[in-house]
Amino acid sequence: MPKQSCLVFLKAALFKAAFFVAFTLSLTACERQQTSYAFITNQLSDSLSIIDTQTQKVIKTIDIGHRPAGVAVSKSGNKAFISNPEGQNISIIDTRTLNVTAHIPVGIGPVGIATNNDGSLIYIADWYQHKISVVNSETEDIITTIPVGNSPAGMIVNNQYLYVANRDDNTVMIIDTNSYQILHTIPVGTAPFGLALSPDGNTLYSVNVRSSDVSVIDVTLAQVRSTINVGSWPYCAVTSPDGTHLYVTNQDDSTISVIDTVNPSIISTIDVGDSPEGIDITPDGQFVYVSNWGDGNVSVINTDTYLVETIIETGEGSRAFGKFIQYD
Repeated sequence: MPKQSCLVFLKAALFKAAFFVAFTLSLTACERQQTSYAFITNQLSDSLSIIDTQTQKVIKTIDIGHRPAGVAVSKSGNKAFISNPEGQNISIIDTRTLNVTAHIPVGIGPVGIATNNDGSLIYIADWYQHKISVVNSETEDIITTIPVGNSPAGMIVNNQYLYVANRDDNTVMIIDTNSYQILHTIPVGTAPFGLALSPDGNTLYSVNVRSSDVSVIDVTLAQVRSTINVGSWPYCAVTSPDGTHLYVTNQDDSTISVIDTVNPSIISTIDVGDSPEGIDITPDGQFVYVSNWGDGNVSVINTDTYLVETIIETGEGSRAFGKFIQYD
């Protein structure tokens, strides 16, 4: 082959190789850049801090409703929902644009909030009216209400079941989301507030504020299987994606209790900020995010070391009550 032809061939081959490498790198970069967000309600500053969980930095802070508290993020949809107790409404956020798209009046005391997988239905616990409002997120209408116990707080939706903690009744209810009927009312510890569910859906954890413990509920039997003592004034909890650990915020201790769920016991206690409230975990289980009400920040815990790796400044009264990390 003539020298000039060889050069032309070589240049063409190199160009194709460069294009292939660049294209591959581009795809890899796109994969790396797929991120999830943590939506942190700052109750005393009427704002919402949005954290990129890959960079562990606040990328946007937006004005939200009056005294925002609860958070629910759809798993397969593109929506996040915020409860605004003193605004007596909820806000809808488009998780692609990170903008507020609607405010929906829902009652006099919306605090706890949950959603189904695609975000088409929103469940709002009314603290004062002792009911759950079910809202269609597309039509922005309340389609029904469900009377529950006194001062409903934490909620979880799992397929056809809605779990509700009734703080002033010391009970947890299991509700059929098709018929809106209460199937079971389960006595737990004193002042249940936050709830967590195992990934297989078989075990529900009720965080009981005033008895400073966690009730472990067998969902199939609809009864408490055991009780685990934790720190003072526990508030919320989250399970690891593999279901082997439960993380509980202890407000008065400013700590996190790490519980081995296979052999139920506390295996670590982690110091965080002042008055930790909301807690959630990244989809890969690597980091636990804890909102610290008293400090107005978020502690990021590495689950390999049980150490606080990062502290992220957010806003006054950071609460983030509910499932606040977006899952891709």
